[in-house]
Amino acid sequence: MNNESKQEAQYVMKAKKIYTMDEESPSADWVLVEGKRIKAVGNGEAPTGYLVREFEDAVVFPGLIDTHVHAGTTAVMLSGVNLIEVTCVQEALDLIEERCRTTEDDIVFAAFYIEPQINEGRFPTKKELDRISNGKKVMVTSITLHSSSVNTETFQALGFSEDLPGLGKDENGEFNGLLGIDEVQLKALNILMGLISEERYLQYIEDFGKMAVENGLTTVHCLEGQFVKEDKDLDIWMEKIDSGDLPFHCVLYPQLWDYERAKKYNLPRHGGCLTLDGADMDFTMALDEPYTCKPEVRGDLINKDSDVYQLVKRAHMDEKQCAFHAMGERAIDQVLDAYRRVIAEQGDKKLRHRIEHFTLPRLSHIELAAKLGCVVCQQPEYSYLFDTPGGPVEQWFGVERASTRFEHYKMVKDSGVVVAGGSDAPVNSLNPLTGIHGLVNARYDIRRMSVTEALETYTRCGAYAAFEEEERGQISEGYYADFTVLAEDPYEIPEKINEIEIVATISEGREVYRKQK
Repeated sequence: MNNESKQEAQYVMKAKKIYTMDEESPSADWVLVEGKRIKAVGNGEAPTGYLVREFEDAVVFPGLIDTHVHAGTTAVMLSGVNLIEVTCVQEALDLIEERCRTTEDDIVFAAFYIEPQINEGRFPTKKELDRISNGKKVMVTSITLHSSSVNTETFQALGFSEDLPGLGKDENGEFNGLLGIDEVQLKALNILMGLISEERYLQYIEDFGKMAVENGLTTVHCLEGQFVKEDKDLDIWMEKIDSGDLPFHCVLYPQLWDYERAKKYNLPRHGGCLTLDGADMDFTMALDEPYTCKPEVRGDLINKDSDVYQLVKRAHMDEKQCAFHAMGERAIDQVLDAYRRVIAEQGDKKLRHRIEHFTLPRLSHIELAAKLGCVVCQQPEYSYLFDTPGGPVEQWFGVERASTRFEHYKMVKDSGVVVAGGSDAPVNSLNPLTGIHGLVNARYDIRRMSVTEALETYTRCGAYAAFEEEERGQISEGYYADFTVLAEDPYEIPEKINEIEIVATISEGREVYRKQK
């Protein structure tokens, strides 16, 4: 090994402040890195004779962890037309028309459509999209990805019958372009994503890796499969992981209802965001009581109780951790009942079965989740953005449900359930600091955490959610050398955490991102 390689393999890192998230020694003056691991952590005089990486004006934390990301879909959607700030249908159509006119891609995804902020309160229709699509296939997706509208070219490519349940109809009873329920929307997304070539999908994975480290992430729980036909994305992700050239640590969750099909990946986990119900914005959450603004609607369960139970039964038998998307009370009922029953039958194997979102749980759900040792993976940026006075969350659920039961992170944590932070990208941004900010500055006490608690949610708790708490999530001897370097200290400006810039990201000892001056 030459001298340069030795220097790269061993170095001392110093900073204005180093927060270890280790309860026994919460801060340090220096960290000695050897290869991928931390060799020593200490205060006072640093070891000599090593290359020194100095971050004089910055603060260092353990590498931040995102426990809920649709990584491939995030890259695909972010490469499309961004409708996040659109407030009327014509504005959306203008942006989509410009892309259709200039792109060489055959499929145009127009993402992040927020129906509640659209003046007309609706999606663009099939006829409107046909007028501006320039022969391209167009899909306009809700920010939640649980509903969309499509043009004629897309509908023909999907091969759906106009009699298929869940299709929107106009006043004449004809299909108007809206794919309004999860079964139809997820199938459509699966088919369209499946048309992307393997070469192009590999580029999307590389694009995602760049975005992840730019946002300070060193570990990402990637929930893949389900959204791409024949789940070919899972094979591509496995190849990338095996090659070792990802700039972050990938914890892959295979989102497959076909358990046997997932066995070939030989992973210690199964599921991810396997959807048991829909989403709040799309009025498809499986609620106890109807939506406040739509008293005729309370959503639907997508799968039978028996199907969920059988899947959990087989995974638990093979000692695999499970993870399911459950937002409304009836969906949370379904997944918790499956976990409870299987644990009663087979014994508690301490598998830390997960519930993704856990949006509107009852108190009994929280108590049962704690008893069963479940991990809850939630996305605090979402409630911070959408639960404002008179805003969408209050419109959907009313003030009482919004203030006492909607994503009450602090209460769930204090009840003994491990709460791990995530983004649900592309639904929310990949920046974990916006989630941490959302926890610290949450609207209600039942959501609001201290700065330390919020940081733990994206470090130690994130590692715990994947059984990695003995090697990631804190800065300690023997742990992986994962660090997120911030321009400012969250403890000093708790009201502006979302404005803090990422200075550098170090993954397993390698500097994979450095902000350009």
